[in-house]
Amino acid sequence: MSSLSFVGDSTSYISISSSNDTKMGSGDFTIEWYQYQTDSNSFPRIFQIGNYPSTSIGVSIEGGSFYFWTNGSFRGGVSVGSIKNVWIHFAIVRSSGTTSIYKNGSLLFSSFSDSANYNSSLDLLIGNETTRSNNASFGGYMAYFHIIKGEAKYTSSFTVSNTFPTVSIGTVYLLKASGNIGSNITVSNVGTVSLLPSEFITETIPVLSVLPLRTPAFSNNHLVYYKPGSLSSTSGSTSVTNSRAKMRRT
Repeated sequence: MSSLSFVGDSTSYISISSSNDTKMGSGDFTIEWYQYQTDSNSFPRIFQIGNYPSTSIGVSIEGGSFYFWTNGSFRGGVSVGSIKNVWIHFAIVRSSGTTSIYKNGSLLFSSFSDSANYNSSLDLLIGNETTRSNNASFGGYMAYFHIIKGEAKYTSSFTVSNTFPTVSIGTVYLLKASGNIGSNITVSNVGTVSLLPSEFITETIPVLSVLPLRTPAFSNNHLVYYKPGSLSSTSGSTSVTNSRAKMRRT
């Protein structure tokens, strides 16, 4: 089992063409991902629709601080602590007009009122922004990137799942190394790496039970005797009778 691997320059990204599925509108939504960041770029974009400073929606982690971009302004700017070379789960959830952002299942900062209409006609970029650059590139790994439209998956603190997300009725995109759910997806210079969070449950090969040996049906397989006259062959007037000792099952 593997993760998506981003190089950390402008050639490495995933692009999703604009459609109703990329437009969160003004309703509920959930965007979650599991990342392992390795780059030292100035303002890497985890995902984004549009360019700074007129970003429709997106996330950047700059100098160890988390920024949630919403229609040209940002929320957050708070420290996320150690960010490099460690697995971190993030989730952005809007529920009934209130948006909450979680890090590893806990609120990263206070929830806030959010009536924005995320309706941009620009493409969604994962690992960069619309006009790609090295400074805006995310470098590292993602176990998955998941978008649910019309559903607030988390409404309070939670324990991060130790496996890949379950597809729900609102799932419009689920990107994984093993394959993608969603349409109009372009992958550029994004590979795979055999690395996942240590707590992930991976597939195991079932161990087959060894059946016990059966007791032989015969206790002595050394000798078989044929009754005189039991083996005879008649050809014309000639008869052959075999009464010698043969192998016998007792």
